[in-house]
Amino acid sequence: MLSGLAVAGALTALLAGIAGAWSPCGFSVIETIGTALGDARRSVTVLATATFTVGALAGGALTFGGLALLGGLLGGGAAGVRDALAGALALAAAFADWRGWRIAPQIRRQVPERWRWIMPLPLASSLYGVLLGLGFTTFVLSFAVWALAAISFAAGNAAVGAAIGLAFGLGRALPVLWIAPRLGTAAGDRALERLALEPRMWLGMRRLDALGLGACAAVLGTSSALAATIAGATDPSVYRSALAWQRVGGSGMLRTPSGTRRLPGTLPAVGGFNRAWLTAGGIVVSLRRQPPQTFPLPPNAQVDALAISGSWLVVRDQAADGIENLFGISLAARGQRRYIAGAGTPGAIGRPAIEGAYVAYSFSTPQGSWIFEMNLDNDVRRVLRSAARNVQFTNPALDAGRLLYEQTDRCAQELLLGSPYSAAPGRVLLSLPSTVLRDPGWQPGYQHAWNGASLCKGRAAGPGETTTLGATALGATDAYVSESPPDLAATRIVTVPLGASAARTLSPAP
Repeated sequence: MLSGLAVAGALTALLAGIAGAWSPCGFSVIETIGTALGDARRSVTVLATATFTVGALAGGALTFGGLALLGGLLGGGAAGVRDALAGALALAAAFADWRGWRIAPQIRRQVPERWRWIMPLPLASSLYGVLLGLGFTTFVLSFAVWALAAISFAAGNAAVGAAIGLAFGLGRALPVLWIAPRLGTAAGDRALERLALEPRMWLGMRRLDALGLGACAAVLGTSSALAATIAGATDPSVYRSALAWQRVGGSGMLRTPSGTRRLPGTLPAVGGFNRAWLTAGGIVVSLRRQPPQTFPLPPNAQVDALAISGSWLVVRDQAADGIENLFGISLAARGQRRYIAGAGTPGAIGRPAIEGAYVAYSFSTPQGSWIFEMNLDNDVRRVLRSAARNVQFTNPALDAGRLLYEQTDRCAQELLLGSPYSAAPGRVLLSLPSTVLRDPGWQPGYQHAWNGASLCKGRAAGPGETTTLGATALGATDAYVSESPPDLAATRIVTVPLGASAARTLSPAP
């Protein structure tokens, strides 16, 4: 599912690409493809039109997708500043396009004419498509192109950048697709003539661009603004439009499009259209279109975490002697259970998450830290993340082939979005300094002999952060994470939009 920023940016980019048809390069390409070979070899003209389209799509994806990847390398720490700057630039560009101001800065360069003489037309056309799709290698016909570059960079999300780039490339290709194959006919010649003699059409496209840029600015402003928080809330759980959380010292809460309500229990979880929560009498599971069922509590153990999908309920409990167990219960056959993990050290097994039959959980000991995934249907287990020392992985969440998790080391606490199919480092969505105290590496009053504190980007010696990241949840367009200050009653849930990579917080619960 595309985010609001991706949709608004793609629509704006499509219009910006079409507006490029009024450039010298736009007219040149249409005439080159449509008339260079004449009617005798019209099939070659059609092929050249197709290769131009492929080139334009590739060029757009390369420019705007590349800018988004570059923005993602900066991580989440500067995202709010980037969003604010990109939103301001989008509004300025919208005003300039609406007024029809002359484009500045302008790139006064055309596609190389000689290519059409020294290359086969389809090959030359593909290269022309790449140049026009890149956006900044020839004449720029709207301020929206510059603004979309800034928006892609601010998004820091390859999906957003690719959507904008592909839409821009398609916009550059549409006038060529529409007119070039028909040149030499009355309809084709009339279309080209109208394109050349109606500058008001160009102004109209720029004004439509301005409306799209306004929508992009609105999305950026919403994602980067810090709204009120869900105070005293932790342990988020999300499935589609349903969001559940635990009130600190209180009951569970559930928010759906129809409103927010208090649940008759604690530790709420949602997944696969099902809901679960803990009561004194057992674990209540509310299945889709079925009466709620109550699962008995494990004997002589205290349940402290739940997760649910369309087919499985996952329970973490702790016995009086501190032994922890993690197990799954089939919702189709309550007698079918799967043992997942156990530990003799309290806190070794992290809060579980489940999608379908796949359970993700962290496991940490003095010897290392891991994130495991287990398929409850066949008991196959694999390692998603691992570290031997100085790094702790916690609070994984799964959704649609994505893995959300936290990584903590001596320097930082980071919320990352990666893949369960690759061990490559995830994209940083949110970062806080580590809670670790960093001494200066030498004792005051004595010669320090060139010793110093271990290097941490952006951190000097001294006390660490007092706020810690906690439980997470992953939705289609947003990640959720709880933040706990020293006063646990002030724990809150923060929402990180995946499209803009900027942290914001949820509205207060009623």
